[in-house]
Amino acid sequence: MTGLSADTGSETGSGMRVSSGRPSLEDDHRFMAEALALAARGAGRTSPNPMVGALLVKDGHVIARAYHQRAGGPHAEVSVLKSAGPAAAGATLYVNLEPCCHYGKTPPCTDAILRAGITRVVCGMQDPNPKVRGEGIRILRSQSVGVKVGVMQQESIRLNEAHIKYVLTGLPLVVLKIAQTLDGKITGPDGSPAKITGPETQAFVHQLRNRYDAVLVGKNTVLADDPQLTVRAIKGRDPLRLVLDSWEKIPYTAGVLANNLDKKTIMVSLAIAGRPNVSGAVENFRWRIPPNEFHQIDLHRLLEIAGENQITGILVEGGAEVFGSFLRERLADKIHLILAPTFFGEGKSTLAGYRLRTAGGAVELADTDVVRLGRDLMITGYPVWEDNNPAPREPEA
Repeated sequence: MTGLSADTGSETGSGMRVSSGRPSLEDDHRFMAEALALAARGAGRTSPNPMVGALLVKDGHVIARAYHQRAGGPHAEVSVLKSAGPAAAGATLYVNLEPCCHYGKTPPCTDAILRAGITRVVCGMQDPNPKVRGEGIRILRSQSVGVKVGVMQQESIRLNEAHIKYVLTGLPLVVLKIAQTLDGKITGPDGSPAKITGPETQAFVHQLRNRYDAVLVGKNTVLADDPQLTVRAIKGRDPLRLVLDSWEKIPYTAGVLANNLDKKTIMVSLAIAGRPNVSGAVENFRWRIPPNEFHQIDLHRLLEIAGENQITGILVEGGAEVFGSFLRERLADKIHLILAPTFFGEGKSTLAGYRLRTAGGAVELADTDVVRLGRDLMITGYPVWEDNNPAPREPEA
């Protein structure tokens, strides 16, 4: 990710205090893996903050565990130190992200670490937040605390990739979730909705909805499928629902509007659409956006508005024209392509709305991973764009 730098892994600090029974490199990885697993338990609840897990280890034994449970609540480091009490003195702290050193809704974690007498801190990665960006590490080392950075760094980056993009650019991470047949179809032969994937995939999709701040679909998906866009297959929280409807054609009887009791549906339309409100219509849940050169909703501006509303990650679930638009505009950051072991022969193609800008301009995926979801196969990767290294935004004054 842009703006991240790796630490050498050295443990420096003037007159560093050394705890007895220091863990080996293998132990460092094992404890960091547990910290990452703890951090992931906060998925969907910490935004716009990162997911952070923390362990205190003394003489090779874990004496306390904690994770950041919700935005505005205690940070993982503070919680784990409180849990350990006086036993924290002389222990090693494992945390997947550099401890903060500034005042926000909570005091700096570096202050709590120093007060507790921690002798060694192992971080998964440096915090890319301009308010921190290595300063927490510097403060700890200046006070004779040994600090090691970069243990399971790639895993740490992947866990908080939405947060990282958000703090660097002010924009949300855009994740496309595409489920299709082996011959690239997303509807039945007659164009009607079709159940393509199995139950394991359905559960995974609900995990994604729980993880990201918002889920996005286009008008055609709503008209054809009347989706709920909620989390049901697992225990979780419902994301915001962004519905692209340029000319406000979706009827108020559609489920995303009629069942909008949680007020999480946001209709996204063109600024010139202006459908009059009717009795019973939900007010103040509409974003009107200028058109782009194709007379469609300007997706760049949409992402800016999402960032202004502290949306750090958007899961795009369809349909074909929407997928194509995000790819055409080079706005997709990550893709989950799920293949069902089925051939339809006829039906709507996954990327019906996508055309290459230039000959030989095919989109490639980097850092690909392949996993099974029951009978289905999922390929996950990151589109390689010529300009996918945006300049970091300036920190707020």
